[in-house]
Amino acid sequence: MGGVMGSGDGAFRQALEMIRAQGISCVVIRGGQVIHTADGRGVAPLLDLYHNGREKLQGSLVVDRVIGKAAAMILTLGEAGSVYGEVMSVPGRDYLAGRGITCQYGQIVDVIAGQDGTGMCPIEASVLDEDDPQEGLGAMTRRIAELRKAAG
Repeated sequence: MGGVMGSGDGAFRQALEMIRAQGISCVVIRGGQVIHTADGRGVAPLLDLYHNGREKLQGSLVVDRVIGKAAAMILTLGEAGSVYGEVMSVPGRDYLAGRGITCQYGQIVDVIAGQDGTGMCPIEASVLDEDDPQEGLGAMTRRIAELRKAAG
C-alpha cells in the first residue's frame, strides 16, 4: 500500500487495530490523527456521521469494516478524501474510483451479504441500480425505515 494509507502511517495502523481487535466499525483519520470512531451495524455509523458530523468526513481517510456501494455513496456525499475497507464490494470500489476517491481494501467481494448471511444486504440492494448519491441516500433511508417497521 502506498500514499495516504502507507504502512508507515501510525494512525492507519491504529485504525486497523481498532477495527480488527476492538470491535470498532468505523475510524476517521485527518492530519495523521484519529478524529472519530463509531460502532454499529451496516451503514448506520456512516449515516449518523454524515447527518451529525459531515465536516469530519471532508478530505479525511475513512477506515471501515465493510464498504459496499451504499457506504460509498455516503462517503461520496461527505466528500471523504480516501477510503479503506477491510471488506469492500466490487460495486463499492467502482463507485468510489469513478468519483476520484482513492480506495483500498483488505478483501474484495462481489456483493455485501445481508446480516443473516443469505443473499445481498437489503441496503446494498436498494442502491445497486442507483448512480446519483443523493438518490441513493434516499433509497437506503427508505429501506432502513421499512426494515425497522418490519422488525416491529
